[in-house]
Amino acid sequence: MKKHLKSKSILFLFLVALMAASCLSDDNGGIQRPPENIADLVKTIDDLSLLESALERADLVSSLEELGSFTLLAPNNAALTTFLEDNDFADIDAIPVDVLRQVLLNHLLVGEFRSTNLIDVSGYVRTFAEAPVAENRMSMYVDGTDGIGFNNVAKVAPGGRDIAASNGSIHIVDGVIGLPTLATFVLADSSFRELETALTSATPSVDYITVLSDTGLLTLFAPLDTAFDALLSSNPDWNSLEDIDEDLLNSVLAHHVIGGANIVSTDIENNEESPSTLEGDTLTFTVTGNNAILITDGSGNTDTTITATDIQGSNGVLHVINRVMIPNTEN
Repeated sequence: MKKHLKSKSILFLFLVALMAASCLSDDNGGIQRPPENIADLVKTIDDLSLLESALERADLVSSLEELGSFTLLAPNNAALTTFLEDNDFADIDAIPVDVLRQVLLNHLLVGEFRSTNLIDVSGYVRTFAEAPVAENRMSMYVDGTDGIGFNNVAKVAPGGRDIAASNGSIHIVDGVIGLPTLATFVLADSSFRELETALTSATPSVDYITVLSDTGLLTLFAPLDTAFDALLSSNPDWNSLEDIDEDLLNSVLAHHVIGGANIVSTDIENNEESPSTLEGDTLTFTVTGNNAILITDGSGNTDTTITATDIQGSNGVLHVINRVMIPNTEN
């Protein structure tokens, strides 16, 4: 695997370049922009006074004044007050600057997204919070099915949509969106309801949610619900995941996790064998001519495809796959 070093700083020119690549045009949708930039507008909104203080303490005001195309998910005063209380901080100044900076960068999306864009996404976007590997940023799950939610911890507040600025848009949100773990994505993404069941009620002997929330780096290959449906259909005695022998299911789940590594798609080379999974077997990758990535699992099945790559959390990376992988059951 190619090695990447963790990014040590936010280079603003890099930030602007990424944003410019995905920004909305003023000619697209007829957005009427005021002369005030995002930082200026935050100062004019009474319900964002704590955010104003937080941006100043984290030294991010000047970044939000620059040219570019930003989306700021702006926690309101109630959200930040709850965050302070939940983490035993007396006030904004009690939050360590490096912690505060990364949390706030996790509210800044790569590119401009109006509310209609966010509803259309109903999937993953990038933030500017630093990831554990270089040249990567934290992912965020957007759910547009009932309002607009983020990582299942915050929603756009009533009346808080689409506040246009000269350099992007603000959406006021009702919660502080902490740095996500792999467990965050499993629990938030509606495509993983069967995986959630497999990791919780179907395997009570192992606390997988804690495992996927820990600080050690992991690479998780996450099967879609349709993949688990196919698994259940393969055995007439299985009507639900709870019908599968727990030891067998634990072995299968562990076969989907590689410990101690944050393996992004650009690390994967053709005919390469992975480090051992938590179950003990390895996986073999095939990179096709159109850069699709196929996986051969421990039992020799070759038809697993990675359908979405590089969903980045604070403790590792998640890749979505279209089937449940089976370890070598002869060992």
